[in-house]
Amino acid sequence: MKRISNFLCVLLVATGLVGVESIEAFANDLKSPNVLFIAVDDLNDWVGYLGGHPQGYTPNIDKLANEGVAFTHAYCPAPVCGPSRTALMYGIFPHRSGSYGHDEIYSAVNRIPKDQLPLNLVFQNSGYYTAGCGKIFHYPEKRGWDEYKRQIGGVAAKTKDNLGKGIQLGFGILDTDNDSDTGDGRLTDWAIEQLQRRHEKPFFIALGLHKPHLPWDAPKKYFDRLDLETIKLPRVPQDDLADLPEAGRLFARAKVGFSRLDDHQAITEVDGAWEKLVRAYLATSTFADANVGRVLDALQASDYSANTIVVLWGDHGWHLGEKQHWRKMSLWERGTRTPLIIKVPQATGNGRRINAPVSLQDIFPTLIDLCKVEVDQEIDGNSLKPLLLSPQTEWDKPVVISHGPGNFAVRKGAWRLIHYADGSEELYNIEADPGEFSNLVGNPEHQAQRLELQEHVPTNWRYVMGKRFNNFGSSFAKPKQ
Repeated sequence: MKRISNFLCVLLVATGLVGVESIEAFANDLKSPNVLFIAVDDLNDWVGYLGGHPQGYTPNIDKLANEGVAFTHAYCPAPVCGPSRTALMYGIFPHRSGSYGHDEIYSAVNRIPKDQLPLNLVFQNSGYYTAGCGKIFHYPEKRGWDEYKRQIGGVAAKTKDNLGKGIQLGFGILDTDNDSDTGDGRLTDWAIEQLQRRHEKPFFIALGLHKPHLPWDAPKKYFDRLDLETIKLPRVPQDDLADLPEAGRLFARAKVGFSRLDDHQAITEVDGAWEKLVRAYLATSTFADANVGRVLDALQASDYSANTIVVLWGDHGWHLGEKQHWRKMSLWERGTRTPLIIKVPQATGNGRRINAPVSLQDIFPTLIDLCKVEVDQEIDGNSLKPLLLSPQTEWDKPVVISHGPGNFAVRKGAWRLIHYADGSEELYNIEADPGEFSNLVGNPEHQAQRLELQEHVPTNWRYVMGKRFNNFGSSFAKPKQ
């Protein structure tokens, strides 16, 4: 028996948008569907279909967006690799598990219960062949794989650009133009070989691409596509932090947790450094897209394309100067927005865009719903199946994002509320102010929106410190259980 919090199948019938017959017909059309599960590390919204940067070039991801259901406002459970992936793969919100950092899944500070099964093990227990490669969990989860490859070598960077003192972000040009010479290219080859096999059972095949994670290394051809002189930088007002509370300014200046490291000042003081870094991130994003394209082409050429669900997701966003912040680890739009595309063969919603906010936390309940997989454990999130069948379905579910104990963002409709552990807040109308330049928290005209979003801020959360993040909000957070 599966237990899914906020399960929404009845929504279709209740709204009258899709009848019972249509739901049953859809369910019967898919006979134990396969799943191709593609994770891209540190990929923010600088992809074509999301329009996060005018020079973002991701034709293969955009093609998939046109073929499936593309979510334009998908958000991570947490803006850090470890907790985001743990939440997605185990089906538990970070604030409920206490998984805020990069600790081992079952360490003393990470309270994922051992009877909470990860997604791949759920599929394996349901008779699926499960194969994975690359970065799916932050630390490898050994359970639930018939075959798994973490890394498969690759060439080293030909050049490393030393941008200047104090700049701790790096990139390099790989001495090859053959994607299969690279680590991610070889992982993609491995996934392709899996798709070329003859499978007697339905499969769950996961490909975890490492780029565009730092260091931003990619074959030369991806750098050559972009002229450094024409690189467009994000808009970053000089006074952008002036209307933030103290906690928000600490986030802007933080590298890990709340440790101070002013990346932005160091980068802007070196002529051309900002442009080089934006170019390198765009280049490695296009490199990741090329590998996505190769595995999707292999699926299309296989015997399995007509019965395979494709899910593509990035684990969180990434700042390249926005809010005077670099890296991930923020509760703003750029740090939390990421691609999410789900393609279900012959689903009526294919080719549509969904603008309502959704969460990567919704992937687990969506897949077990689509594949009719049974699991006896509580799963956080909402099944997105209604939106895959009928994109016109009304959807006003809040998205909750956490970053360390007691710090939350809530996205609902056009609005984002950031609530810090010390009680301070930020409020933005994302439709009117996508750059989050104007904090409206003190504006009396918007108190109704503020109060509505506050209703969704968790009041109970685990206060669990990890060894890599032992100062995570310690200046503000008070233990709650």
